[in-house]
Amino acid sequence: MVEERDMAIALRRLAILESGPLRTTDELLEWSKLRKWVIDNDLLEEYRSQDYFSCAGEVTKSGYAPKNPKPIFSRFLDIFRK
Repeated sequence: MVEERDMAIALRRLAILESGPLRTTDELLEWSKLRKWVIDNDLLEEYRSQDYFSCAGEVTKSGYAPKNPKPIFSRFLDIFRK
C-alpha cells in the first residue's frame, strides 16, 4: 500500500517537473533520476494515465466582468458620504 502511494507521488512529481522549466540543478537531477526510474521499471503507461494530465487539459472560460449598476457619478458621491 505504501509502495503504491510512493509510486503515485513520484509519478506526479515527475509530471510537475516536466510541465514547466527546470530552474535549478537539483530539479534537473531529480527529473533525471525520476525519468530513469520510470523508464527502467516500465512505468510509462502508469505515468501517462495519471489524473494530473486529464486535469491539465481543462480550460477555464473567461468572460466579461459584470457591469456595475451605479453610474460613475453616483459612485463618486458614495466616497464622500462615508
